[in-house]
Amino acid sequence: MRVIVAGGGLAGFTAALRAVELGARTTLLEKGGLPGGSFLLSSGYAWSYRDLPTFRREAPGGDPGLQNLILERLEPYIGWLERQGCPVLSRETGNPLTFGARLDPEGTVGALARRIADLGGEILPNTALDGLLNDTSGRVTGTRTNHGDELAADAAILSSGGFAGNPELVSRHIIGGPGRMRLRSHPRSTGDGFLAAQAVGARTSAGMDEFYGRNLPAPPAEFSPAEFVEVSQLYGRHAVAINTRGERYADEGADWSETALTRTTARQPGLRAWYVLDAAGLEGRVRERTAGEMVEAAKRAGGTVLETPTLEELAEALAKHGLPRDITLRTLREYNQAVADGRGDELSPPRTGPAAPARVPPFVAVEVAPTITHTVGGLAVDERCGVLRLEDGGPIPGLYAAGVEVGGVSTGGYTSGLAAAVVFGRIAAESSLGH
Repeated sequence: MRVIVAGGGLAGFTAALRAVELGARTTLLEKGGLPGGSFLLSSGYAWSYRDLPTFRREAPGGDPGLQNLILERLEPYIGWLERQGCPVLSRETGNPLTFGARLDPEGTVGALARRIADLGGEILPNTALDGLLNDTSGRVTGTRTNHGDELAADAAILSSGGFAGNPELVSRHIIGGPGRMRLRSHPRSTGDGFLAAQAVGARTSAGMDEFYGRNLPAPPAEFSPAEFVEVSQLYGRHAVAINTRGERYADEGADWSETALTRTTARQPGLRAWYVLDAAGLEGRVRERTAGEMVEAAKRAGGTVLETPTLEELAEALAKHGLPRDITLRTLREYNQAVADGRGDELSPPRTGPAAPARVPPFVAVEVAPTITHTVGGLAVDERCGVLRLEDGGPIPGLYAAGVEVGGVSTGGYTSGLAAAVVFGRIAAESSLGH
């Protein structure tokens, strides 16, 4: 049998290796010159929630069958990767809700590429998916590439990374209007697999308006892809988040990953917001870094960071950036009073989780903007990672998906994209070969 895998990130490499390991003639299409995709820009953590009830609580709209696959198979599949020579840096995730491992991205891509080559697989760089071939019955029979080639195959596995790099699709499905989010991943995830599958009648999943990303320093801040993790402003839970109208717009403590906060920022005027902290908030710690250290990273990147000795002066400084002074000051004072009185849940929006008033000088405001790492919505699949038809919900013969091409896993919350890559990549390969 011949299998074509479209997309050379962690999902594609996992799928290609498993397919060639099972004896398939395997070709991996990689759109860029160097394989690895957004995996190379990540921190390398592949994780799952520790049990299904926690998984359901943290991503309540996600498909429970797909979530259970990640829960059950992540650990043995990471062990399989390790046996292939992929370096595991840590078995700790730093979060008591989760388990998993931290992979070394460059070392993992190198090891997988070598194993695929050693087993006779083929990797075609600078070769993108440009559509699917199918017969009169609807079975997928191969792929077209950007070079005009038609490659026959018994099965195709889509792992091209969703559509985060396609501004038109992001505007239509996620932002719901004008505006453009900065990309926090490589630029090649432009929806090639997603669009190709739709062209042959695929169904889309739940969560099409959701994404995973981070609030980063707003322009004029500049940073390279290698700095995505360093410049992330992941301390909203220690701050007061206000929009350009001077109003709070989200529950800063709604979830541990701050995914909800980032998604809500993407729906604010101008796709901008401000994080306001006091001296105590700057000492707040997220994993190995303090909020103050993350603010310093924003400064180094050229982001807008204001610091004043009083809240009144901070409101004046923010007014010079277009925020209404009186509304901003009232918002901060009302927040401080409600939190100090233990009435954070009575605010609108409510403030849940541990919170402290911003009263200890100096006061800092950092302008942030949402960035998109990957989409949450995508292709609807069954538990064999077979892509489903829009018409009747049955699987499209010969078509499979892996990684974040699989939609609806983390709807309503956040789950690990790298875990989806490892688990669904291997399942898609095995399913495509009848295992």
